[in-house]
Amino acid sequence: MALEILDYKPFHGRMMDQFPELYPLWEEGLSAKYLGQGPLFGREEYDKLYEGYNASCNIPGTLVAEELIKAYPEAKVILTTRDFDKWSKSMTQSVDRGLKWNSWDWIAPFDPIYGPWWRYHKFTHALRPLLAPKGERQAYKDHYDLVRRLVPKDRLLEYSVSEGWGPLCKFLEKDVPKESFPNVNNTNEFLEGRAKRWWHAVGCMVQYLLPRAIATAMVPAAIWCYKAKFARAPLFIN
Repeated sequence: MALEILDYKPFHGRMMDQFPELYPLWEEGLSAKYLGQGPLFGREEYDKLYEGYNASCNIPGTLVAEELIKAYPEAKVILTTRDFDKWSKSMTQSVDRGLKWNSWDWIAPFDPIYGPWWRYHKFTHALRPLLAPKGERQAYKDHYDLVRRLVPKDRLLEYSVSEGWGPLCKFLEKDVPKESFPNVNNTNEFLEGRAKRWWHAVGCMVQYLLPRAIATAMVPAAIWCYKAKFARAPLFIN
């Protein structure tokens, strides 16, 4: 990730795999904002959620952009620009395809890491009608308008990754790295990552169920062997 190369420590939704206890906390914060359940999170709560990090990228941060901008008025904001149709196509081919793996509902409860992730993942996507009541194209535009309205121009960079290091490093007052600018949002890599999570959950399910299945099968097998032994035993009469 570009920010990591620039010596930042960005928080991204994928980071929560390392700290699955954060999933329900983010659900709580999002429920407060979109479902009216509980008080809205402020600086105190976000300091805890972002502890150890100094930047926020993508979901879940983008879902609470207004709250983060108000909680951290000193922060610089990078608004990445992208053609809506390309973004929508990418979402359909990656995230939406992943949501159609219905077997997740069966295997997720067995996985202590990706089980919470799947519940959180379904929760955030169940919010989509609330996030985009007038359609995703309008919601996309509204998000950009919101950020432009809330962030002073001297702290806002509207930026396309196709521009490379130049504008980004100038805005963040960093030297241009020798490394090539990274590209991490590859659809195939995304789906491969989802597949790895799925197999991990399957492994957890097998690890949990197999010993129990063997133990369950051994009881009737033992009874059958016991009966078979005595049924075939020779009869001695004194």
